[in-house]
Amino acid sequence: MTPIASQARWSPAAGRSLASSSRGRRTRDKVLESAIVVFGERGFKASTVLDIANHAGTASGTVYQYFEDKNDLFRCLLQDLTDRLYQETRMPVDTNGRLVARESVLAYLRLYRDHASIFRAWWELLEPRTEFTESWLALHNRSVGQMVAVINDGKKWGAIRQSLNPEITAELIVAAFERPVYVKDVLGWSNEITDEELAGLISQLLEEGFAAPI
Repeated sequence: MTPIASQARWSPAAGRSLASSSRGRRTRDKVLESAIVVFGERGFKASTVLDIANHAGTASGTVYQYFEDKNDLFRCLLQDLTDRLYQETRMPVDTNGRLVARESVLAYLRLYRDHASIFRAWWELLEPRTEFTESWLALHNRSVGQMVAVINDGKKWGAIRQSLNPEITAELIVAAFERPVYVKDVLGWSNEITDEELAGLISQLLEEGFAAPI
């Protein structure tokens, strides 16, 4: 298994405000919301702090009061997104040690769609390798690590074959999440497929495999 990349938690850069007052938090939240829109419309590389400030109806200096630059702003957005992905999309097992996938898949679909502009900008920054490549690897490897733990628990319960390689299987399961959702919600493939249909198919494959019912 690939070692989990370390990812420091976001905190304001030196000389920047934490937005401790209610007014400051509202202003900072408005800047973050505008950044999501601007990154989604223009892409990360073509966006500027001025674009974000104009969308938020404030001055560039106000943005710099809270964020060092647009990279710093994007780090803050990623921290919230990765925290939510970690908390809301973990796959539980039932009392027999079997994977319960459907609700986790639905949560992942909702989060991905709600944050499609962030994901789109994030994918733009993966190559050539940047600090945001490391952030993506940290999220990916944490997801794989969680799935490895689920698979190993399933082995203990006798619900999963002992010969199954946990690391390779976990990578394939995470890929089953990542790629279809990216293609569907970012690239616009097969928008007529509902979340329920896609979640049902992925969960069926993960829980039952391809075998016909006996």
